[in-house]
Amino acid sequence: MNHLFIACVIVGAVQIRPVLAVEDAKYVSFRLNDSLTARTLEGIRASIDDRFRTADSIFLALSSSYPLSPLGPLFVAGNVQAEMLDAESEELRDRFLGYVAEAERRAKSLTGSDAARSDAEFALGVAAGYRVVHEYKWGGWLAALKHGLVAKKHFQRSLELDSGQCDANLGLGSYHYWKSAKTNWINWLPLIPDARRRGIDMLIRAMCCGTFARQTARVALTGALINEERYGDAIAHADTLATLFPNARGPLWLKAKSFFALYEWDSAVVLFDALETRIRESGTFNYYNLIECAYHRAQCHWGASRYREALSECGKALTYPAGDETRKRQKKRLNELRQMQRKLVKMLSP
Repeated sequence: MNHLFIACVIVGAVQIRPVLAVEDAKYVSFRLNDSLTARTLEGIRASIDDRFRTADSIFLALSSSYPLSPLGPLFVAGNVQAEMLDAESEELRDRFLGYVAEAERRAKSLTGSDAARSDAEFALGVAAGYRVVHEYKWGGWLAALKHGLVAKKHFQRSLELDSGQCDANLGLGSYHYWKSAKTNWINWLPLIPDARRRGIDMLIRAMCCGTFARQTARVALTGALINEERYGDAIAHADTLATLFPNARGPLWLKAKSFFALYEWDSAVVLFDALETRIRESGTFNYYNLIECAYHRAQCHWGASRYREALSECGKALTYPAGDETRKRQKKRLNELRQMQRKLVKMLSP
């Protein structure tokens, strides 16, 4: 799932156009060029809507056609990361890290106007942000924090160079919110302020004035609202995302987890059922998310005193032919399901 969910990257059919003519004589800002802005947004819409192949084609064409811009390879990397998070698989790691490194190389080589240097700093901030998500998901919190500090520095420089770089607020808002959320046990100390409110305000700013980050900021904001236990607000934003991106699984995860937290068992079960259907239809899954759906449905049925249905979900999850890596990552869920299964068998025995 994610789709902290993460990372953290609007609707309509997208037609793949021929590769644009290579612009190798001068730097062209995607943000300040209307046609490039529109083309980039097409790719972002496709990526958020889980149409990863379409998004990949668009971003690869932009990367090839504008070899001075770090945004082409950056958005390729973002789309690859979105696909990995959606599938709960690190299989595309090398491709992802390769495009992150290419975006960083281009950004570090970029000189010129304040706008160009602001774009470079923004790209370096996003690249570091991608590394944050990757380390947090498949590495460790300390490594993620290190990259988070780097991302913060670049986003701040980007805004200093060009205050119109509103998308940088997405990165800064995510940094401030989640740093405080993860250290809330010491935020009461006078020298360690709680910046969650500041982070949420910056996410709202990015959602309102960003060029590329508006809907990604809405996703990030929804995740923060769930963490704040503001489930009604989170569901409202998830409904908006579901309308904008009818193919996307992300909004369904956000709504399902919100209804689950509210003990709205029947609504949650419907959403987890819909998620399982979409996951199976995708044709690419390692059973991680199917275990996740079955686990939550078992909990819902237990909460609603539907014990035979809960037992059925336990059996389903425990017999999925998941690989060793998936079973290792879902060890906690599977152990809880085994315990629930034993209790239910005893309860339902004549």
